[in-house]
Amino acid sequence: MIWKEKFLLYPLFLCFVLFLIDKIFFLPIIVENTHSWKKIERSFYDLKEDLFSVMLEENKKFPNKNIGLILGSSRSGEFDSDHIAGLMQNTSTFNFAAPMGPPSFEYYWLERSLNANLPISYVLVEVDPLLFSKSSVEYSLNGSYDAGFILKNIDFYRSKISDPWKSEGTGFSVDETETYFLKKLFALYKYPVDPSAIKANNKELEMGFIPGVSTGITGKEHKKGFIEKIKLANRKKFGALPNEIKFANADFFLEKDAENIFNQHLRPFRISLTQIHFFKRIVKLMEGRKIPVIFYVPVVAEPLRKRMVDSGIWEDFNLKLKEIVENGKKTPGSPFYLIDPSRNPTWACKDFVDSLHLSGACFSNILPILFPEEIREKKD
Repeated sequence: MIWKEKFLLYPLFLCFVLFLIDKIFFLPIIVENTHSWKKIERSFYDLKEDLFSVMLEENKKFPNKNIGLILGSSRSGEFDSDHIAGLMQNTSTFNFAAPMGPPSFEYYWLERSLNANLPISYVLVEVDPLLFSKSSVEYSLNGSYDAGFILKNIDFYRSKISDPWKSEGTGFSVDETETYFLKKLFALYKYPVDPSAIKANNKELEMGFIPGVSTGITGKEHKKGFIEKIKLANRKKFGALPNEIKFANADFFLEKDAENIFNQHLRPFRISLTQIHFFKRIVKLMEGRKIPVIFYVPVVAEPLRKRMVDSGIWEDFNLKLKEIVENGKKTPGSPFYLIDPSRNPTWACKDFVDSLHLSGACFSNILPILFPEEIREKKD
């Protein structure tokens, strides 16, 4: 009988040992060698906690200075905080944008910032079909939320409805919650071992414009350097990483890139109920607070915009978006602004480095459009 009990314990013991072995792959020295140096997106998400700490410290040092929040994707992440400071006086702008940062991630940092009782003078929330697609949550489920937030915001019973915009819910689907905890608990689920990545991480990089000539640094060293650059940006630019590329890419490249982006995320367009729910909650959270909220519809290169318009995605999305924002504005003390610069005649600089990202030379043109006179702080 004792032998049988021991035999039954062996599988449990083996599972426990495998669980412990898996934890080895969470060690930084293992991750930097097994996780491709090219996959930098997660670092933007992970380092938002660092940015939040910087914001709290900045508020302690300068309690009379206002704080602005930028929430969205890498497109908003390029807004220069120094340039915004020229438009929004006595305001430090903290940029919590991350690659494909969806409404759930926007809500997460907005709620935490409001709970910290910071003197917030404005909030900019990026919204477009890409951020509402089902694929948008992929990066942020890699541990970017704390477990309590996920558990507090689960839709256990999500009913099917013909119009997704009319659906009601509290947050993440059961499948998304499962994915989050699998990545949180199991290293090999979060960081699958890729033999080719191990080789590439430890190989010296070549200069892009001179084939065969080494830069003298390996892939993992390059990634370490970029992470340090993000940390520095958290302190010097409050999270912003202004686009240093000042030229416009060739039309044929923009056309090809637009096709790839559209096929990857929007064909077919599978809108995420999770992101609809969190967007509605963002609007609800800001109602009556007397804080200007700029809902920014990011500009995209014409080939991508044309595909979204021709498919019907663009018109339908913007109609639903406008309806939610306008309903929120009906609450007294809710200065909401839905701004699409592509509809503004003063948007003149239309150079793009790819189908999603404006040339760095164009931000001086687009930022004044996003911050209309009525929300700018008056100069002393």
